[in-house]
Amino acid sequence: MCGRFALSMLPRQFQQAFACDPPEALGESWNVTPDRQIPIVRAGPAGDRQAAFARWGLLGPWMKEANDPGRQINARADTAAIKPMFRDSFKKGRCLIPATGFYEWQKAGAGPSRPFYIALGSGEPFAFAGLWRRNRLADGTLLDSCAILTTDASPLLRPIHHRMPVILPPASQALWLDPTLKDPEFLQALLTPVPDGEISAWEVGRAVNNPRNEGPQLTEPLAESRVPQQPSLI
Repeated sequence: MCGRFALSMLPRQFQQAFACDPPEALGESWNVTPDRQIPIVRAGPAGDRQAAFARWGLLGPWMKEANDPGRQINARADTAAIKPMFRDSFKKGRCLIPATGFYEWQKAGAGPSRPFYIALGSGEPFAFAGLWRRNRLADGTLLDSCAILTTDASPLLRPIHHRMPVILPPASQALWLDPTLKDPEFLQALLTPVPDGEISAWEVGRAVNNPRNEGPQLTEPLAESRVPQQPSLI
């Protein structure tokens, strides 16, 4: 799964990475949590790309309350095309969710879970595969919300957790956003784990567990940090 990530880039980096201007008031966060307004990139009406903010926690088509307990921060890549919660967004609400890294926690027996930070080895920003939807709430207001697609973890990350967010390479991003593409099998073929040679992972301090904590120090590795070699206990 993906329940916490980092987003730290200058507007020009955003523009270079995603071929559109960032939304106004793009900020930095090293501890992005669910229910936050986060930037997404989606296809515009003229076939261009547009960036906007959406609330992280996708509402189902039938939901009328912003805090409906059924909202979802993640969607499984292998079932999103057929699940009633996600299938409409899979057809016509695909988006990119910009990030610079994400966190995952490894269960440690009876002890506290160990947080790890995962990022591209190059240090460059990247895009999660996402889904978005616009709901009209019971009070008449409109709310854009989104979820991150997840897939099986790569071998490198499997000892930490059995799932990971889908990171789309630049060559796949245009295909994922293309509204003319409808074939679910073709689209699902894009949603694969990022190759191990392109990512790095290291253990970080437990300060990230508190969503009120912020700053680049949250991503700093612990001394002698390494990816565990034992199978995940999850």
